[in-house]
Amino acid sequence: MKKHILGTLLMLGFFMPFSFTSWAGDDAVTAKKRAACNKGNSASCFVTGERYRVVEQDNKTALKFYRESCKMDYMTACTHGGILLFMAGKHSSAEWKEAKKMFLKACDAGEDPSCYNLGTLSYKEGRQKRAIKYYKKACKMGNKGGCLKEQKLKR
Repeated sequence: MKKHILGTLLMLGFFMPFSFTSWAGDDAVTAKKRAACNKGNSASCFVTGERYRVVEQDNKTALKFYRESCKMDYMTACTHGGILLFMAGKHSSAEWKEAKKMFLKACDAGEDPSCYNLGTLSYKEGRQKRAIKYYKKACKMGNKGGCLKEQKLKR
């Protein structure tokens, strides 16, 4: 029994270092992505933002990269940045105002999740007609959630 436990511990000790060699710990990759972002590569900015949001769970740093990518017209970054700002803010806060701008930019460019999120933000502000407008726009782009919310609010 003791040999079995010792063997298991040895195996875990051998394999554990390999389980943590992920992209998050790879400084060379991160440096390469940051350099590309600094040179104006919007996709690299977005990917770096995703890395910080998902792997590092650092929304503050992720938001910096999403903002930069959104400025370069990478619409998915506008959506993701808007979501982070929306979650961090409150009614009439600076965060919500910036989230609206990011969502509007992406929605106008055809990004249906941003239109849906504009509907949600408008609804939380108490602006039902505006919410319906954006849910309807999301629905026309194929967003089923937008269709459901539009129908629910029209009742």
